[in-house]
Amino acid sequence: MYDVIYIDAKGAETALAHHVSERDDARAIARREAAERGVGRLMLPGSANVRDCVCVVPAPPLRSVA
Repeated sequence: MYDVIYIDAKGAETALAHHVSERDDARAIARREAAERGVGRLMLPGSANVRDCVCVVPAPPLRSVA
């Protein structure tokens, strides 16, 4: 599972998609969103202090409700 996030120039993160199951689908979302914003895109294991970027990151595991 992957999340797609936008990190603005100040470092604030905005979620664009949650728990996308296919990496290719997450990459397509990131590509489209980056083009609309005029910014770059990355695949990261976690945000690493980048700015003005749409990033695909591994989603945290879903918690089950007991």
